[in-house]
Amino acid sequence: MMSALVLAAAMLMLASCVGAGTRELVDMKMVDVGDHVEVLWEDRSYVPFCVVSKKDMGEQIGYCNGDRDDRISEYTGYPPEEWLVSWMTTDGGAILLREKNVTVIPDGLTDEYGYK
Repeated sequence: MMSALVLAAAMLMLASCVGAGTRELVDMKMVDVGDHVEVLWEDRSYVPFCVVSKKDMGEQIGYCNGDRDDRISEYTGYPPEEWLVSWMTTDGGAILLREKNVTVIPDGLTDEYGYK
């Protein structure tokens, strides 16, 4: 009985350590603004910029409109306040999103959509 309690306590401590570094995902809003959709996060608005590979994604930081399969991740090497990646678990594509006020574009990227 005592060993079962010790084992249970050890498992609880291990579980709390594993979850300690996990970021809580943000439920962002995706809104239709006519000719395209935008992702709203806090006071920022992100527009589609170009297609990227899922290998360019960083940590998942959120999802859209309560749908946990409609995911938002960081863009590796860039601040999420400027760049995000939108992707679905059901397909292979990913779209890079630019915060509307960003004017400095990373080398090698071309705006495929032209949304302001």
